[in-house]
Amino acid sequence: MNARPRTVHRIAVAGIALAALTVGVGAPAAFAAPVVSAASSARAERAAAHDPAALRALLARLPDEVSRGALARVSGEGLRTPWTGTAGPVAADAELPVGSVTKIFTNTLVLRLAAEHRIAIDAPVRRYLPDLIPAAYAEVTVRQLMDHTSDLPPVEGGPAEPRAVLLASFAADAATRPDRIPAPGTVQQYNGLNSFVAGLLVERISGRTYEQELQRHVLRPLGLRQTRLSADPRMAWFWAEGGLVSTAADLDRFITALLGGRLLPPAQQRHLYEVPDVPNAPQNTCLSPKACFSAGGLMRFDTAGTTVWGKTGSGPGWSSGVFATEHAGRRLVYAHNRS
Repeated sequence: MNARPRTVHRIAVAGIALAALTVGVGAPAAFAAPVVSAASSARAERAAAHDPAALRALLARLPDEVSRGALARVSGEGLRTPWTGTAGPVAADAELPVGSVTKIFTNTLVLRLAAEHRIAIDAPVRRYLPDLIPAAYAEVTVRQLMDHTSDLPPVEGGPAEPRAVLLASFAADAATRPDRIPAPGTVQQYNGLNSFVAGLLVERISGRTYEQELQRHVLRPLGLRQTRLSADPRMAWFWAEGGLVSTAADLDRFITALLGGRLLPPAQQRHLYEVPDVPNAPQNTCLSPKACFSAGGLMRFDTAGTTVWGKTGSGPGWSSGVFATEHAGRRLVYAHNRS
């Protein structure tokens, strides 16, 4: 395997490992040079702890044959003000497709509906969407949507409007696996269809569009003026699953408010950290033997005795992520522009 595929693979996995920087125990491996010795990597990790200068040095290596550019924003404990570094033709306030980071915005809206007693998190989804959820999935709960233990079929049929995506996915699964018996709650498999259902749930229960609810409960209250649903047709159809455009500063403000308790009352806040005690499915995206996604849609990552929470995402040409310690003590937002 040559350097480029090896580095691209590392970029995919290191989105989670980047979270180490938020607690000062690691360097951002995704921005490292394609070939780095174990010893020099360890030295870089130690140097990066609490020191944006080390991160600046890593960014200075870009662009290269793998990366057109990148940005990273570190904030919180140990820093008086947020620090943002960039590489290549990437502005610090660039508006970027954040892809699956959208999912934690969507789950936040669902948890707000639970806080208003308009849905019950452990109630069957079919209670609220009887015309969209087949009888075979009658036992799937709202919680299982959000922590990816629903055992729903994978997304099929896009690009299309959300309802059509959902119906096409169920139809394709029924045609290819007619005798399948779903087993919700037994295994965790990251699946974008969960977020399509969650977005439709938000619309059905609130009586408003997903975009209206997002503006009403998250974007306007937090002043996230550069976060919106994408108009790019390559992204727009992903909608509540992966359709947002945002900036590093906006994502930092969002994760600070979410983990800091500004968006949810305590009864729902605790769901952000509730990870089901089930194994991973073979294709799950966790880097641990057990599940890592919480009922808030956040990925749990344990490193050097510290736990960080966040989410990775990707859009046309970009990989991104936002991670923080519990209660948002230290935070990292990053975006990487692939060559």
